[in-house]
Amino acid sequence: MKLMLRFYKSLIVVFCLAFALPACAELQLGAELAKQGRRTAAGGIYKVGNPYKIDGDWYYPRENTRYDNVGIASWYGSKFQGRRTANGEIFDMNLLTAAHPTLPMPVLAQVTNLSNGRSLTVRINDRGPFKKNREIDLSRRAAEILGFKQQGTAKVRVQYLRKAALYNSRGQLISGQEPETFVIKKPVTPQSTRYVNSSPVGAVEARDLNGKVIPQRKAAPVQKNFYVQVGVFSQKQYADSLNNKLDGIGNIQTTSVIADGREFYRVRIGPLNSRVDANIMVDDVLERGHQDAIILEE
Repeated sequence: MKLMLRFYKSLIVVFCLAFALPACAELQLGAELAKQGRRTAAGGIYKVGNPYKIDGDWYYPRENTRYDNVGIASWYGSKFQGRRTANGEIFDMNLLTAAHPTLPMPVLAQVTNLSNGRSLTVRINDRGPFKKNREIDLSRRAAEILGFKQQGTAKVRVQYLRKAALYNSRGQLISGQEPETFVIKKPVTPQSTRYVNSSPVGAVEARDLNGKVIPQRKAAPVQKNFYVQVGVFSQKQYADSLNNKLDGIGNIQTTSVIADGREFYRVRIGPLNSRVDANIMVDDVLERGHQDAIILEE
C-alpha cells in the first residue's frame, strides 16, 4: 500500500514538472493561502493591519466606512514600479491606485483636487505617505488626471466608497465588478436651471378666504453640532485624567450623564461645525492612541 502511494505521488510530481508546472504552482499557492484563511488579490490579500510606527509617529489602520478627510496629496511612480504593495499586489504607476496610511486595502476611494474640481476613483492597495500632514499618495497616472503631477502636491478631499473587488494570481476577478477607475465628471448646472436659480424671487404673500394676509413665519434653520466622544467612565477621576492627557487638542469637556439609574462621565470634544471636521478630529485622537473615539451628532 505504501509503495502504491509513493508511486502515485511520484507520478503527480513528474506530471507537474513535465506538463503543467505553472498550474501546479498556482494550485500550491492557492492551497497555502487557503490554509492562512486568505483570498488572493493579484498576488495580494484583503488587509486592515495592526498599528505601526514610522519615524516616531504611530498609525492606526482601521475600517472606517464614513472616512471623509481633507489633506495634502503627493504621488509616486517609477521608483516603485513592479514592486509589491503593502497588501501584496503589484504596483503599476499607470493604473489609478493609491497609498493611504490607515484605510483597509484594497478599497475604493474618491479623490477630489480642491483647486480645480477634478475628481476620480482610485484603488487603495498600499501604505503611505509618511510625511507630516500628508493625506494620500497617488499613482503617477492619478496625479496626471487630477492635474498636479508637475506641482508634486495638491490639497484634496478623500472619501471612502467601498471595498474593492479581489483578483486571483492571473489578474482575473474573483467576485464583484471591475473597480471604478474612471474620472468623475465635474457637475455642470444646466443653463435653464442656472437662470431660474439666479433670478430674484419676490416675497410670497398668503391670504385666507376673506382676503386677509396670513403672517408668514420663517422656519429656524436646523443647526447640527458634531462631537467626538473619546471615552465614558463610571468614575470621574478617570475622565479627568483623560481630559488632561488630551489638553490642547480642542474644546474638550467632561459631562455627567445618567443611564439605567447610574451616573457616568463622558469625555468629548466639540462642538464641531461639520462631519468633515469631526472626522479630522477622530484621526487626531486616534493618533494619540485612543481607539474608542466615535462621532456624535446633536
